Amino acid sequence: MNKVRTIIVLVVLALVGFGAFRAAQVISAKKEEKKTGMSPIPLVDVAQATQGLIEERILRTGDIIPYTQVTIYSKVQGWVENINVREGDRVKEGQVLVTLDIREAEATVGQAQANLEAARARLQQVRATAEETVQTQIQQTKANLDLAEADLRRFQELFDKNFVARQQLDEARTKYNVAKATHDLALNSLRQKTWENDLALAEAQVRQAKASLDLVQAQLQNLIILSPMNGGVTKRYVDPGTMVKDTTPILTLMDLGEMKMVVNVIEKEFLSLQKGQPVKISVTAFPDRTFNGKIEIINPALELQSRTAEIQVSIPNPGFLLKPGMFGRAEILLRSNPQATLVPIQSVVSQVNEDFVFVLQGEKVSRRPVHKGVVRDTVVEILQGVNPGEKVVTAGQATLKDGVQVRLSLEPKK
Repeated sequence: MNKVRTIIVLVVLALVGFGAFRAAQVISAKKEEKKTGMSPIPLVDVAQATQGLIEERILRTGDIIPYTQVTIYSKVQGWVENINVREGDRVKEGQVLVTLDIREAEATVGQAQANLEAARARLQQVRATAEETVQTQIQQTKANLDLAEADLRRFQELFDKNFVARQQLDEARTKYNVAKATHDLALNSLRQKTWENDLALAEAQVRQAKASLDLVQAQLQNLIILSPMNGGVTKRYVDPGTMVKDTTPILTLMDLGEMKMVVNVIEKEFLSLQKGQPVKISVTAFPDRTFNGKIEIINPALELQSRTAEIQVSIPNPGFLLKPGMFGRAEILLRSNPQATLVPIQSVVSQVNEDFVFVLQGEKVSRRPVHKGVVRDTVVEILQGVNPGEKVVTAGQATLKDGVQVRLSLEPKK
């Protein structure tokens, strides 16, 4: 403590001594003016323009929020049977969160499975017997045709010998024609494969039964609600026994492994930003720690009234230190110049529509307009008007004009 007090006293004495020295210089100059009757040569302080790194950064504030957040709903109406998680629990993708009453749905699935098995059995039967049945019909009709043809020949011979009446011959011919037509029909069925219609119908019945089973199985799956992501349960809205609909919220999940900040930037800043650009994040809860983020999304359009654009900064949060709702500060680098020309900020004189400095050239000063860049702490970047190594006036500019002779009060500051 005594050492600190000693340092403070020494600093104060140094400042007082410097002030007394400057005052003595001014008094001496006034005495010289009275003695000679001429205006004294102005006393100035100068410093050397340097070359170095300067960065333009912006600071924006916003709330820390989860990068991914979802609210869980049921796709179907039903009674809640089980809820397997509570607020604060960690969950994994695919984990069973909620189960609705599934007894009725399971019975429906069983009936649909039975219908599918029956349809498949019928299809198998049709495939096995369809062509075989047609072949059997052909054999039977061929036998009937052969018999009718033999009867017709026999009755024709008997009629020719006048042993039978024409009526009997006509009856035999009619039976032959019927048998031939029946056999031709059976042959045509074989050629056209008419049994394929029965086969197609059986196959369609199998597809219909399979679709019905898929539907009821999907409905059964909808009664078992799985987690869509890794994260944590931040809100539970219902308890077992509650009747829920597709509009009833059940749980809210947040992925706390990655957070984000949404901030706004003005038009000039917006043009300097790029996706993936690093961002430094700090929060009040951890004043001595910085979190590394990056620009994830840049809204391509400016908001018309405010002329600002929204950007999203993603922040990895592996230790879950950042919590939703924390107040964050985002520091974003807009521009960096490692070879900037830098001068003390007090060397730049600002007037209406013009900034200028006085540059020491020999024993005189030259008034030069300058274009300023980034202002950082005690220095300012000069984009045009001064070169590194030149000496600029840092004190005493008030009475200076272009080309006047000056005296240095101190050695130039570097």
